[in-house]
Amino acid sequence: MTDNTSQLLNPPVNRAAYSDRSAWIMARCSELAYVPFEQGESMKQQLRDSLTELRLELCAPFERGATAGYVAKNQRYAVLAFRGTTKDFRNILTDIEIRFYRDRTGAKTARGFTEAFGLVEDAVTRAIAGLDSSLPLYITGHSLGGALAAIASARLRPSDRIAACYTFGCPRVGDTEFAEQLWKVPVYRLVHASDIVPHLPFAFGYRHTGDLRYIKSSGTLIESPNSLGTSLAFAYTFVTGGKKVFEYHRIAGYAGNLQDWALMRLKLEKDSRLSERPAPSKTFEPHRRS
Repeated sequence: MTDNTSQLLNPPVNRAAYSDRSAWIMARCSELAYVPFEQGESMKQQLRDSLTELRLELCAPFERGATAGYVAKNQRYAVLAFRGTTKDFRNILTDIEIRFYRDRTGAKTARGFTEAFGLVEDAVTRAIAGLDSSLPLYITGHSLGGALAAIASARLRPSDRIAACYTFGCPRVGDTEFAEQLWKVPVYRLVHASDIVPHLPFAFGYRHTGDLRYIKSSGTLIESPNSLGTSLAFAYTFVTGGKKVFEYHRIAGYAGNLQDWALMRLKLEKDSRLSERPAPSKTFEPHRRS
């Protein structure tokens, strides 16, 4: 952790609005969800140490089948992070069971995502129940982990304790009814340039949830970009530089770009505050006669 990035570790937690610092921290938490803590104490310690750099304490790792993640906290907020696919992400389409699962409310989600979340739902519920109820809860994940984060944001109760959900390279999760279940939870969906996964699954009936933040290949972040423009950019990249659409999906790319963006914005805010300060008044010593 550098002196520069340490400036980003005090994000606003008592408001639901999008935060550049929170987006970076959640990207790093999503990245750390890939640490294979279930392989032994040394890997679990690696996760603890990495979370400590983010000023977070590991509370409850969970893993069942192919679904894994962890709950972490500090004195200001808690994080629920889900692991994405650990396979070659070119095969991600095979991980998506595109048939719909309909819940009691009539909302439909991809069956594969729903079953994956069901494997750990009880463990997640217990872990969240063990937290101080006054701690704002942030839910996050990359790729398939983002899909699980969206489902968790719709399922966990009470929903009022969820401060926000940040997803990175998240595929479409469900239908319109599912998206409407998340109206109380601020969901921020980040997409890195021509990342292919947010375009999946191609099946009819799926839609995205949340407010889009688009990271251009230059690293510039745009809120609610022109959908036609991003679609054309994706099509062009897919045709002319096929594997780029997979490279843009890497969580390290998300975290790196968001770190640079947050540092730049923080510097601009500081420079702006300095420029708004009134100029110091000048004082003159009276001329003393000899």
